[in-house]
Amino acid sequence: MEIKKFSIPEAEKLFKGPWDPKGVVEFAGHIFRIARFEGRYGETLHTHQYDEFFLVLEGKIRIDTEGKSFDLNTFEGIIIPAGVGHQPFAEKPALVLMLDPNEK
Repeated sequence: MEIKKFSIPEAEKLFKGPWDPKGVVEFAGHIFRIARFEGRYGETLHTHQYDEFFLVLEGKIRIDTEGKSFDLNTFEGIIIPAGVGHQPFAEKPALVLMLDPNEK
């Protein structure tokens, strides 16, 4: 296995706008992605067939779920379990790290 370093600022340069996640590094069948969150993601709550990990690197976001909202500040995170409806929101631009299965 080749060892590679990675850079969040380099991946961030690839953004075309908010909600455009970019892969930073692959690890153990997963991929770390970063995205600029701004405004509301989608029209309604959505679900995944896998747990979803969020860590705020810069700024503040809110994640609305079925019946509860979670406010996350810089360096705070959350894991949304598979099948739980959720919808991220950022009043101002925020940089967020996510971990997803690498579905090639």
